[in-house]
Amino acid sequence: MGPPNAAGVFEGVRSEAIAVHQFRCTQVRNRNANCMRCAGACTSGCISLVDGSLHVDADKCVGCGTCATVCPTCALESLNPTDAQLLRDTLASREGDRVTIACRPLIESIGPFMRASACSEVVCLGRVDESLLVQLAERRVNRIELACGACDSCEQKQGLSCARTVVSNVRSLCEAWDIDLDVQVVEGVRLDLLADPKAQLRAERSYAEHFSAGASNPPLAQRADKARFARTDCRIPEDSSVLKVMKDGTLPHFLPQRREKLLTALALAGSEPEGTIETGLWGCVVIDGAKCSSCRMCTTFCPTGALEKFDDEDGSFGVLHFPGSCVNCESCKSICPDQAITILPHTRAAYILEGSVHRYAMRRRAVALNDEHQILNTMKLAIDGDVFER
Repeated sequence: MGPPNAAGVFEGVRSEAIAVHQFRCTQVRNRNANCMRCAGACTSGCISLVDGSLHVDADKCVGCGTCATVCPTCALESLNPTDAQLLRDTLASREGDRVTIACRPLIESIGPFMRASACSEVVCLGRVDESLLVQLAERRVNRIELACGACDSCEQKQGLSCARTVVSNVRSLCEAWDIDLDVQVVEGVRLDLLADPKAQLRAERSYAEHFSAGASNPPLAQRADKARFARTDCRIPEDSSVLKVMKDGTLPHFLPQRREKLLTALALAGSEPEGTIETGLWGCVVIDGAKCSSCRMCTTFCPTGALEKFDDEDGSFGVLHFPGSCVNCESCKSICPDQAITILPHTRAAYILEGSVHRYAMRRRAVALNDEHQILNTMKLAIDGDVFER
């Protein structure tokens, strides 16, 4: 689906609001990758699909950061504010164990109340990602409200869908890790009616009543003694316009900073995880040995090193899968020539922080790769007969 010059196309997104790390993009790493989440989530039409190809119109970008929220590999990074700045601003506006994050259209529409109230501002609620919310919980924030107006009348209305998905994911994580956090999206102000002073006054009173209601939740019941990471040895290359293959034949690996922060916050804020989670943040890779031809191309294109080659001294070889490092980008599934890979949407919560490893032993290929007779032997296998070489 991606164009041959996907790297050049993404340059159009780079701005004061969005940083571009091209080598992380699954489209840049493999033009046959299926990921187009940024185009699907873009609230302004800056990133879109035109005749099946990625198209960027930089003039339409409003800097909402929704594309960065949905990007599984953090190839797009929100700036102005950065994640660290947004976390600091949100904590600075906290009231007890509660914080409110409001979208800019809402603040501008009912400004007198919202600016007098303690809240943090974002261009669109699509800017809020899971790592931010769990980091707030790790800092003993027990109630988070994402406030927006009626998105049907907002130009960035797609950001609400992203925010709802993020909230749903965080609720699942909090349940698995037994984190005491109440997070919700608060909506309902008709932005198109706020030109009427009486309607604006009613809106301000409505929000004032809502944000002042309710008792504080009790503090967190338990905090982890130490953080355990899935993998910490992922190789992080220097940002470059040229993507270089490493000595082992794979493209460079990295673990997105947002994922590292999320893992740390989960370990510090919660107790021992239980059950399975299905959030879309992680995937569990299953390789069908009956279909697999042992090419191990999945490890070549895996961005985070969640899939890695192993070659033992006894001659056994195959692929190691680290579920905790998976970002569910589906690069492995897209590149597999044998359609031998299935990515389960759910995984055991314990796999995420414990560094669990799944081992897939493979059989020798019928035709060896990088052999001078590779083409000849492939033809022999295809016709089930002999081919004579001169």
